[in-house]
Amino acid sequence: MLLKVMKNIILTSLLLVFGGAVIYTSILATQLPLVVSPTFTQIPRNFTDTPKVIPVTLTSVRGKKALFIGDSHTAASYGWQHQVCKQTGMSYLNTAVGGQQTMWMVGVAQSKVTEYFDYCFIFGGANDMAGNRPPMKSVKNIQKIVNICNQHQVTPIVITGFDPITCVNVGNRKAYQGYPKRYARFQQMLVDSIQNAVVIKTHCISRTDCGDFLCHMTASGHKKMAECIIEKLQLKKL
Repeated sequence: MLLKVMKNIILTSLLLVFGGAVIYTSILATQLPLVVSPTFTQIPRNFTDTPKVIPVTLTSVRGKKALFIGDSHTAASYGWQHQVCKQTGMSYLNTAVGGQQTMWMVGVAQSKVTEYFDYCFIFGGANDMAGNRPPMKSVKNIQKIVNICNQHQVTPIVITGFDPITCVNVGNRKAYQGYPKRYARFQQMLVDSIQNAVVIKTHCISRTDCGDFLCHMTASGHKKMAECIIEKLQLKKL
């Protein structure tokens, strides 16, 4: 008799617990929003594994006139500037002189930039950095040249130059120990700070394309630099 009573009590308790849980769940179901886990059929699959190739429209500069302002990295008669113009059909005036700094380049811009030119290529700053000049002062000089170009409706194109960290090899030369990092910082400032100009980061050559520890480019370096600039500007070759 006692065992029967205990079974009834246990059964009654279970029914109360189960019934309460059902009621509680029903109440929650009426109060909480229904969340449906996404399935693969619900996720749009309008992408492809292979990206589409968008055709590039190349710019023809045949017959255009270019002015080059810079230092020894642009001064070579067979240099990248000559190859860019030869391959695209531009005529040009090269005013670059070895050993010059950006302040001198500003003076060249003031005297040479006129409406006669369509483009002005600006590649300088290495001598400033080798002379321990604060990078920002040199960047401001480049910006001055850019502003002069725009005043005369000439499109300014700023070239950063090769990667000094990988291309320059100062060795034990104490006077140049900080040069690679300083030059690299200057180049990044050009990319980040120069306004109203086309700025091209041209880290496209290697140490084997350098003719000396400061990386004055060999023929292979100038060729790669020219190809890099033509590609990044999307210029049409002859």
